[in-house]
Amino acid sequence: MFDLPELRRHIPLVVALGVDSIGTGISGPLLLLFLTRVADIPLQQAGLTLSATFAVALVVPALVGQIVPRLGGRNILIAAQVLQAAGLGGLLIARDLPTVAVCTLVAAIGQRAFWSSVFSVIADASDSGPAEDKDRWFAFTNMVQATGYALGALTAGALLLIPGDLPYLLAIGTNAVCFVVSAVLLLGDRSARQSAAADAAAPVRAHRIPTLPYLGLIGVGALFAFCSTILGSGLGVYVVDGLAAPAAVVGPLLAINTILNALGQAPAVRLTRRRSRVTVMVVAGIVWSVWGVYTAALGLAPASLIIPGLALSVLVYSVAELLHGPRSLAYAADAAPPGQRSTYLSWFQYSFALANIAAPGVFAATFGVDPGLPWIVTSVVALVACVGLALVARALPREAARP
Repeated sequence: MFDLPELRRHIPLVVALGVDSIGTGISGPLLLLFLTRVADIPLQQAGLTLSATFAVALVVPALVGQIVPRLGGRNILIAAQVLQAAGLGGLLIARDLPTVAVCTLVAAIGQRAFWSSVFSVIADASDSGPAEDKDRWFAFTNMVQATGYALGALTAGALLLIPGDLPYLLAIGTNAVCFVVSAVLLLGDRSARQSAAADAAAPVRAHRIPTLPYLGLIGVGALFAFCSTILGSGLGVYVVDGLAAPAAVVGPLLAINTILNALGQAPAVRLTRRRSRVTVMVVAGIVWSVWGVYTAALGLAPASLIIPGLALSVLVYSVAELLHGPRSLAYAADAAPPGQRSTYLSWFQYSFALANIAAPGVFAATFGVDPGLPWIVTSVVALVACVGLALVARALPREAARP
């Protein structure tokens, strides 16, 4: 059913990614609460501090792209986990704003370094199997990470049943320990060795900044990533303020999306294995476009149809995510020039970073005009992404789009 890739040589990598995601799922939803309730930082200052550290960390993918050919993706990934563990460990004792800012910056740099190197490590692992394993590997690891995050989020909810500051301390401390465990597991993985050697053999100074077609792919990837981010950014506000539906339905709706992502990516790759990656991604964009129009139209639906209509909306949205996610990462990996995959995948991380920055602001600005407008904008963005991908794909290696 799940059409798994060859895992025997890379069990430590898979377990490390799962442990990392569990820890992130535990502390992620509680980080801001930790800063306000335990560190006693005012909410506005805490939010501004997190935003500022995330913005500063945007330089990391470009820096990682410069050094990853020399050091290898796995080594950077290990260093990223150590940085995140150090940052969160520091938060356990930080009680003033400057120290909190330093700790969150260290953690943010580690987080950005993680995402700048993990794709190349996964791609390296896929090289030990047949060519079609790349899509399976990205699908499977996405499933592992989604499952881990969901388990962590459930744990975070259970911790909140404990009174006082203890749940927040446990959440941050547990995540720090998970990062350390993940780093130790990665030390025993052999994923990056053959590809690191290939990267090292390539001309070190060639294409330090990706070629223009690949930069176009990053731009198109940002548009697709915007579509993949907008639900988490705006669903709660739309449900409560736009549709006047009960706030209690937001959690179950997001849980549906999480469960489908945790279970459905490998089957989605298997069911579309005869179609090219570009075709599947374009279909995902079209599904997102239809989803946006449909979700905006829920504002015109009778009250009795709002909740089932929202459930269908999340299902359609999840189908687009399942189609797009693993195929886009595999395409980005194979579209990179030979011997420079790790550098290019570090840069590809900007597509997600830009989307994460843009989605909340675009949602807030358009929702203020009309509650349905954010979803119409998403439909347009999805169609622009489809056209952009079709154009960019002409200038990228044809073999990268293979089924």
